[in-house]
Amino acid sequence: MKHAVSASSGPLHILYIEDNPLIVFHVEQMIEDLGHVFVGSLASFEALKAEYDGMTFDGALIDIDLTDGRTGPLAAEWLHHRGIPSMFLTGQADVASGYGHVSLGTLSKPVDMDKLAEALELFRRKPGPDPHG
Repeated sequence: MKHAVSASSGPLHILYIEDNPLIVFHVEQMIEDLGHVFVGSLASFEALKAEYDGMTFDGALIDIDLTDGRTGPLAAEWLHHRGIPSMFLTGQADVASGYGHVSLGTLSKPVDMDKLAEALELFRRKPGPDPHG
């Protein structure tokens, strides 16, 4: 059974679902510079479903468009039903705004260190699994 790392204190363990390796590298460096743990990146919703059982993380940053299409919102909803919080990190805030019920919010690209730091702290307040999902 999948479980998250205890995030009440200490560094957060963050997954990034993004298909652009240059953006992944940049965000990875910021996460680590903030004192958190970058657990890895996945480029698609399909990869998330395939690799989820072997992963442990406190929250996920998710882009809207991934290698398997506009599946970021599906990934956020899928994680939400498993009690894992997510936040969109995208250049498509207009699209992300329609999925506030399954995410903690939206960060616009390019993200700066201060906004990312504030956003990651929201992962400490985990929702429970969706009983209807």
